Amino acid sequence: MFLRTTFVIVTCTLIAACNDDNDTSAEVEGSSEVETVISDSSCDLESVNLLDFEAWQREEGWWVGEYTFLGSDGNPNVSSSWPYRYDHYKGFIHLEVVGNSIKQRNVFLYPPKDLTECTSGEDVVGSGICGTNGNEKIFSADQSASDCNGGLAGSYEAYGMMVDTSTTLMGENSVLYQVYLPDGSIMQNQLTTLPPNDTRVRTAQGFFMDQPTYASFYREKKVTKEEFMQQLADTRADYAILEEDFCGYDSGGQPSQVTCTEHFGVEITE
Repeated sequence: MFLRTTFVIVTCTLIAACNDDNDTSAEVEGSSEVETVISDSSCDLESVNLLDFEAWQREEGWWVGEYTFLGSDGNPNVSSSWPYRYDHYKGFIHLEVVGNSIKQRNVFLYPPKDLTECTSGEDVVGSGICGTNGNEKIFSADQSASDCNGGLAGSYEAYGMMVDTSTTLMGENSVLYQVYLPDGSIMQNQLTTLPPNDTRVRTAQGFFMDQPTYASFYREKKVTKEEFMQQLADTRADYAILEEDFCGYDSGGQPSQVTCTEHFGVEITE
């Protein structure tokens, strides 16, 4: 009982401190990089080709999305450590499938806080101006096959603890992603729907101790690399994001120490 109580107290404290910025939902932004380590003796995982599955064919590519992230009260999330808007922001994702592995690199762009809500110099991250400049975060995820049915599974560190993930294909047009806390309770349920028209819709539900903590609604469109670059530049201009902040912060809001080109692994016009 003492161990259980200690786990609950420590986990409550960590998630309360970090959940404000868990805005990628599917990717669980508590960790800047997710790397899946899995094993399955029932099939030869090295021989799995994820592109044999229609859902992963549809997932691969360059994506631009319109995002909404809600808190437990059903209103747009308000973060004490990332003072930018969550009602309508944008995501730019490159998802590459090679053999039995998936490499995902994201950058999320947030519009500036409402000028009427700016109350102090702490209402920005970096050297921008509250109500004038937006900002951005990066996220990484590398995963490999866990079975011969297109599934992925593994563990990663988030909020100072290890959490388990499971990704299951549900036919050609749906993917279920789940995250579990160390005690086995659900932390996140996400459904991705992939119609055959280069669109992707993701909705996620967050939980702690079986209570809802957040929900997300992501609407994404697959584009060419050139369209990706142009829309990224246009959104940065619309949100007045400073060049020094391009890919400048990790999922926890700390300096990323990488350039956009280093993050994506390909030349990104900055």
